[in-house]
Amino acid sequence: MKRLRLVAAILALAVVSAMGALPARAQYANEFYPAKLIKQGKTTTPWAGPGLVVLQVEIFPNGTFRVVKVIRTTNKGDVTAALEIAKTSIYRPAQRGNKPIQAFYDYTLKFGKRVVRSGDQLATGGELGHVDALIHAGEYADAKQAAGAYLLAHPDDALALQYLAIADYFTSDYQSAAQAFDKVTTIGAPFKEAAAQSFAAVSVQQAGSHPNQSLLYAQKAYALDSSPNSLYALGVAQFGVKQYAESIASLEKARGILFAQKSTPTATKVAVDSHLLQAYLQTGDTAKSNAMLAELKTLDPTGNPGAQFVGAFYLQQGVAAVKEHKPAVALAALKKAAAAGDPKISEIAYTQAAFVIVQSKKPDYNRVRSYAKKALAIDPNDPQALFARGIGEAGVGVVYHRADLTDRAKATLKKALKLAKAGNDASLVLQIQNFLKHLGS
Repeated sequence: MKRLRLVAAILALAVVSAMGALPARAQYANEFYPAKLIKQGKTTTPWAGPGLVVLQVEIFPNGTFRVVKVIRTTNKGDVTAALEIAKTSIYRPAQRGNKPIQAFYDYTLKFGKRVVRSGDQLATGGELGHVDALIHAGEYADAKQAAGAYLLAHPDDALALQYLAIADYFTSDYQSAAQAFDKVTTIGAPFKEAAAQSFAAVSVQQAGSHPNQSLLYAQKAYALDSSPNSLYALGVAQFGVKQYAESIASLEKARGILFAQKSTPTATKVAVDSHLLQAYLQTGDTAKSNAMLAELKTLDPTGNPGAQFVGAFYLQQGVAAVKEHKPAVALAALKKAAAAGDPKISEIAYTQAAFVIVQSKKPDYNRVRSYAKKALAIDPNDPQALFARGIGEAGVGVVYHRADLTDRAKATLKKALKLAKAGNDASLVLQIQNFLKHLGS
């Protein structure tokens, strides 16, 4: 039934509110100093003649390096000499602030009668230096466009991918940022925090719809940055793939750190506790789930998140028991769902309980009416509850030979039919119409 989709929606609330658990964006404000050539190397290999060779050199924080590839050349006969020069040169690592970082250097060599090096360039050429400047200036859309254009010519350039990712990150396009970062084998130090937050954000968003991908992203986030934010995402993702014990361990660790920080927003605490509550329910830990429920009431006295999650949990159990043809188990779970305290879930649970009895071998139609009335006390215009009440009234009318109850049942069912049509619930409309025909109406 359409209305049971509410259960999934309620359970998804913790995932949605989880975005409140994400900390402020990583800072990317330290001044960037590109890698430089300190001393040009030499070659003993003759070159073929006039030409230009551009090599990509990866320079590490400790000053070591490796020649990655030939970006382009106008004379293939000059490449061997160019490679020898690059491999015997000395470089200064790039810096972010005062900290040396890994970066790339485009080494341009012009061959003629002698070898001439072009002037020092930014980390991977003028284009990416421009991208870096745009990011520092807050021109993220332009930075994204420039990085994208560069990647058309250099599709596997790691630094360009990271610039593209961080431009997406600063415009809150975490999905695109995570996809770009995911293409990079080794994420550079200046980008790690942003990459971790991007992976964590997308992991939380996808926990319900793409649980396996969510877990992969959460693991990447935690590997880059073992912060409570990454721990939280990992716990949510583990819950999504039903690793409940692991989820509890991750969430409890994140909770311990976050609750110890005075600056942690209440929304973040509610998000963490909400997921812990659900995980404790799944493992049958009544004591801890009750403790989380009490804490949620303290954290959010005007809201009702704990009641929603408890109610949704037992409602799911009740619906599952119905499918397994276990009416007694179903009714017990539905009673707990109704008692959790969330009005909408209580209404659905009472209605479901009424239909469980209807489908039994010897229906007690007075109980059907009783449950339906409880549901209608919450929402008098619920077509499902009205249908259940109509069935109950009709059943009691037949058992006790009371024509007045049969007539009342027809009126109740006609109201339910009108509301079902207004709600475009074709399945319910057909069921009510068939039952009315059975009554001779």
